[in-house]
Amino acid sequence: MKMIYYSFILGYFKDHFPKMILSISGISLGIALFVSTQINAWRAEKSVLDQMIGYSSENFMGRYVANNQYKGADDRFLKIVESNVPENIRVEPELQTKATYSSTNNQIQSIPVIGRDILQTKITNTTKEPIEKIPKYLLSQALAEQLKIHTDKITLSICETDIQLQKDNFDILPMEGIFLVMDITRLQSICDKQKLLTSIWLINEVNQTQLPEIPIIKSDEWTFESKNQIIERAGVVLSSLKINLTIVSLVSVLISFFMVSNMFTGLFLSRKKEFGIFLSIGSSKQNNFLLFLTQAIVIGTLGGIAGVILGILVANTNFLTTVNTITDANQISSYQNIPVSVILSGLTISVVGSIIASIYNSYKTFQILPIDLIREKDSTNPTNLFGLSKFSNSLISLASLSLGIYLGFFQIAKQIFPGMIGIGFIIFAFVLLNFLCLPFAIHKIDKLLSKIRFHPSFKIGLKEIQSEPWKHGLTASTIMLSSSLVLTLTSLTESYEQSVVRWVNEENKSDFSLINEKKLNSGEPGVPVFLLETMANDPTFSAVEPFYIDSKFIVNGKYYTLHVFDFSNQYNKDEIIASNNLCFLDHICKGDLITINTEKTPQLQIRIQDTKEHFFSERGTIMMDYSFFQKNFKVRFLNSIRITRNKSRSEEDTIRQLRKITKKYDLKYINQAELKKLYLEGMNKVFSILDTLKVSALIISILALTTSLVYFIREKSQMLAGLKSIGMSSFQMFQMIYYQALFLVSFGILSGILNSIVLSPIVIFGINRNAFGWVLDFQYPFSFVVKLPILIPVITFIICLIPFYFLKQMNISKELKYE
Repeated sequence: MKMIYYSFILGYFKDHFPKMILSISGISLGIALFVSTQINAWRAEKSVLDQMIGYSSENFMGRYVANNQYKGADDRFLKIVESNVPENIRVEPELQTKATYSSTNNQIQSIPVIGRDILQTKITNTTKEPIEKIPKYLLSQALAEQLKIHTDKITLSICETDIQLQKDNFDILPMEGIFLVMDITRLQSICDKQKLLTSIWLINEVNQTQLPEIPIIKSDEWTFESKNQIIERAGVVLSSLKINLTIVSLVSVLISFFMVSNMFTGLFLSRKKEFGIFLSIGSSKQNNFLLFLTQAIVIGTLGGIAGVILGILVANTNFLTTVNTITDANQISSYQNIPVSVILSGLTISVVGSIIASIYNSYKTFQILPIDLIREKDSTNPTNLFGLSKFSNSLISLASLSLGIYLGFFQIAKQIFPGMIGIGFIIFAFVLLNFLCLPFAIHKIDKLLSKIRFHPSFKIGLKEIQSEPWKHGLTASTIMLSSSLVLTLTSLTESYEQSVVRWVNEENKSDFSLINEKKLNSGEPGVPVFLLETMANDPTFSAVEPFYIDSKFIVNGKYYTLHVFDFSNQYNKDEIIASNNLCFLDHICKGDLITINTEKTPQLQIRIQDTKEHFFSERGTIMMDYSFFQKNFKVRFLNSIRITRNKSRSEEDTIRQLRKITKKYDLKYINQAELKKLYLEGMNKVFSILDTLKVSALIISILALTTSLVYFIREKSQMLAGLKSIGMSSFQMFQMIYYQALFLVSFGILSGILNSIVLSPIVIFGINRNAFGWVLDFQYPFSFVVKLPILIPVITFIICLIPFYFLKQMNISKELKYE
């Protein structure tokens, strides 16, 4: 029995190596997308968590956080905490701030700086050798590599004070993440925050399973956060992004397994007689079933292993990055560990998916009889799916489509699962319709061609598709899913682009914006505040407005985005405005009171006077007037200054004056068009992963059709050899394959267009609204659709090259030699 399994599986791999490579490549590509997106989503969440905590600690139990994170709180509370916690809990004070440095491309980068009691922290000695001197600074391994610390002397700016990192004053921590640790008293002195802390850590020194109970001490200046609360908050920050990435990657996996299912159909048809031979020499139906299933498991395992390896390589080369507004790409890429759960998930999906994709054909091997050795065609009616009539299947597909549309538009904040279930029903409905419509379309085309003179090769190709609607229906469905995914994601990105342009036009009507180009990457403000008053008194400009952004503004203990600008006269300048998506997602709406921390007044309650559509932050945006901001925050720099030129002055005079200012203060001015481009570039960074997924979906569909044609040549080798022997030329043979592929590509893409027309509004007005809370300006890529009649013949020609190569290599005498 072992020899049968060996010969059946490994022998076929050896004799049909190119076909197996195509099949395994399809699986591995889908799994690679899933693994790489999951790794990057995990790294993004890990970077947020570490940024909230400071750096990871296995024994970390919780912390007290200063309500005023900008200023910190008095360290007198430290003694109160020490006197109230159990003896086996170590109390560590901490002060967090930021440092900046200039990168090699002349950009300003920002990194977290953590002030700790280095002697107490127990992380100083990173080697087994005794320490002769305690270093001033501790750098994470990723930060040291980023700074190229081993070759250069680096200058960091902390609280406007320059410090030098030299070989004799730092040590490297073998830890992920980008951060710098220094002695807390030194940091307090540099930042002029003596006796001020931002948090107080509670560390379990015993490292026991039964954690001691921590008494919660009430304070007006401090709030306690457990480790679980911090982890939960970090997960919420990126939950929508993670779910969307998971969904898109799983759709790619689904496309892969449609291809695999199609491959297994071709594999069954090409090896059908072998199963009959096994039965005739004493094998059982159960053994045939298990034999085919084992083959599927082997293919799924190999595809899964290849996909996991490829996914890890893609994730580690930063080809797919999960960009977000909390942490930058450098922070995310600094994490190199791979979660075991992601690897196991990828392998499980690959194996289980292969089993599901092959189960129908495995069952068909169970039904084979020895007489199938001499039977020319399958006697079963392949058009009656699930044993039901065409009318019943049509009703099922229409019911699934209606239910899918209803669930897709169902609105529940932060819940996208109803929409995803709806998409599942819609995809099922279209796949079922493909199986029903494929024979009907061929019949109509055949009837039309019978009235006119057309290539016989086309008719032969259509007849072959008609004879096996299940197999070719899977191919068409794979192409449908790929094209639908491409068109739907394109619709999503174009809708975002249109919404960004509209938002810039509505929110920024100024002619120019003054920015600090070097600090764009870090998101740090870099335009001096005093320039605002200087330029306001300049007659060259009719209006000068401030603009400030804080992407980590804490409201009620959660991260949101703060926008500061001049309110119009219709608004109360001592109250704030909330974005519509903040109201939808977190129910912070007009008339509500929220609590914010300011540098001058901790725990300040402020009223929301209105809500408005504000397309910027997926978590929600708080809008504040600049005059109110000045009262409560110490601000020295702005993100930009919006400038409206004096219409009585020429544009050349305005530009000349702007050049003087930018040259003097090392700034840059941009016009409206350049501002829109800047926002679009930021959006494209976030959605660049979708472009990669679109390309991957196309590659998978091309592999699916190529594999289908290769198996067609193998299965119909005797028929093709017979046609070749009676004088059919190579060009005519190519025409037959080309027309067959052209029909399947055209049918699949047409179905994909119809599918995307249904799915695009659901993704934009259903899933996207539930996840991020905003309503986009709907755009559909009609300009791309009208180009498809030109692209389809070219794509089909490329696809047919590999199958035609196998056809050219066919040996007529070998194929026509009967057993």
